Amino acid sequence: MIFNKENFIKEYFRLLQLARRNLYYLLAGVGCMVVSTLFSGIQVGAIIPLADRILNDKPIVLPEHLPQFLVDLAYRLNTLDRHFLFYSLIFIVPVFAIFQGVFGYLQNYFMNVAAQKTVAETRGRIFRKYQELSLDFYSQKRQGELLARITHDIPYISNAISGGLSDMVFQSLQVIMFAIVALVISWKTVLFILIVFPLNALIIYAIGKTIKKQSRNSQEAMADLNSILVEANQGVAIVKAFLREEHEIERFEETSQRYYKATLKGICRNILLSPITSIFMAVAISAVFWMGGSDVMAGKVSFGVFAFFILSLISIYRPFNKLTAVYGTNQQAMPAVKRVYNILDLKSKIMDAKDAVICPVPQQGIALEGVFFRYNKSEEDWTLQDLSHDFEVGKTTALVGPTGCGKTTITNLLLRFYDPDQGQILVDGKDIRGLTVVSLRQHMGLVTQDMILFNETIRANLQYGKLDATDEEIYEAARKALALEFIEKMPRGLDTVIGDRGFKLSGGQKQRLCIARAILKNPRILLLDEATSALDAESEYFVQQALDNLMKDRTVIVIAHRLSTIRNADCILVMDQGRIVQKGVHDELLKTSELYARLASYHFNQ
Repeated sequence: MIFNKENFIKEYFRLLQLARRNLYYLLAGVGCMVVSTLFSGIQVGAIIPLADRILNDKPIVLPEHLPQFLVDLAYRLNTLDRHFLFYSLIFIVPVFAIFQGVFGYLQNYFMNVAAQKTVAETRGRIFRKYQELSLDFYSQKRQGELLARITHDIPYISNAISGGLSDMVFQSLQVIMFAIVALVISWKTVLFILIVFPLNALIIYAIGKTIKKQSRNSQEAMADLNSILVEANQGVAIVKAFLREEHEIERFEETSQRYYKATLKGICRNILLSPITSIFMAVAISAVFWMGGSDVMAGKVSFGVFAFFILSLISIYRPFNKLTAVYGTNQQAMPAVKRVYNILDLKSKIMDAKDAVICPVPQQGIALEGVFFRYNKSEEDWTLQDLSHDFEVGKTTALVGPTGCGKTTITNLLLRFYDPDQGQILVDGKDIRGLTVVSLRQHMGLVTQDMILFNETIRANLQYGKLDATDEEIYEAARKALALEFIEKMPRGLDTVIGDRGFKLSGGQKQRLCIARAILKNPRILLLDEATSALDAESEYFVQQALDNLMKDRTVIVIAHRLSTIRNADCILVMDQGRIVQKGVHDELLKTSELYARLASYHFNQ
């Protein structure tokens, strides 16, 4: 009924693959289910001697053609004293109930351990994958959507394992055991009942398809909700400045309503499964009474055997009803499984080559040779085109040009966030695609205009540059970046937590911490996106001196907006529309480059 579609089977096995590391817990849970099911069957079977021998003092009469060991067992029970049977059942049934309860607890324990470990491992795998993927992936995804993969989709997988898989195995064992009992007692009656099952299965399957659809709609709406929440929180200052609070509330409520409707539709269809199955089972049991009752009145079977047969069918009904609910749970989980694997199956576009070598300490410099690049491969226009230049060791190269000319793209390529579409980038004459990514980036320090800090202590943020840095090294880096003075005024000094994205700090303080972090790393290659842009004139002067000292014997590439930075550069690259249109020094370019002269006159902050 449940596994009649190849696509569903494939998706379900992918779900089980997520739990493969916890196979031992799953097998232990299944083993406990088998034992618990046997004890359950024995307890139900106690109705035969209770009804026939103890209460009615009549012999147990079995149907014909039963296995000999059952005939022998019935004969043995018929010869025992009814009082002995009575007291034996009083003792045996509670003992078996205790064993069933213990193994029932263990099965739930092992299955929940497997589910929670799988959830934790899958969250970890997704987060690890996020860290491995290149920036190209993030440029195409919303943050809220990525957040939903971990926060919203994973619980569906947990339910499918702890509840869905557990119930599917356990309830299936119950159905199998009691179905065998019922078939042994009266196979003709059971076959008659099975006639109504295909219709029930078709209805459940049709409902299950709509549950899967609504679950997918619900999960997509939740991803949209997360995106709106992340955007509104990150842009809270802009939202308030432009008086757009009501607009954001309307966006959120509209998407929340869409999530509510999709979720409710799925729930309404899910809760239909149980009543439908109940109706079919009620019809089937009524047919049993009509067919089996005549055998009891004719003396072909005893009342206890018939009662056991009825209880077996009822015992099939309850787990069968749960299996229909499991089908709904699994259908809800399948879209989540697919979305999780859409992340886990991705391969980063930036990976080490099989023969990649460790990047040595750069001694000669960096060279761009005929580099072409564009972010959107479907577009015709190039972000960078035919770019060639040698960045000399110990020299500072400033990149200037109008917005969108490709300055930041050069730093992205140097850090190998992306690879060129054509041409190559060389470090000491070696193509960076032949170097390991980790070793390449170890030699580079980055300070951007976007001041990225974490909701950690000042110490932890600075140690991003060097994890094993001593307090002495941290203080020295902070001093060079002119950050030490305000750090010492903080309530807990280096151990002060600075809030999300450094919310508790001013813009200048955040930028100085970013500079200190780069200083602490002490890289051979510095990439600066106008690192002093958030500092006042006095702080800029001292920080520029510190950066000048740091730049000695290093290759420095700076995206420049301030005239002071440009004047001190050993070489200035004037860029326009992805090309280097002029090279030189400040005084020279003022005379030879109309574009540079215009930028210097109108755009550089002096």
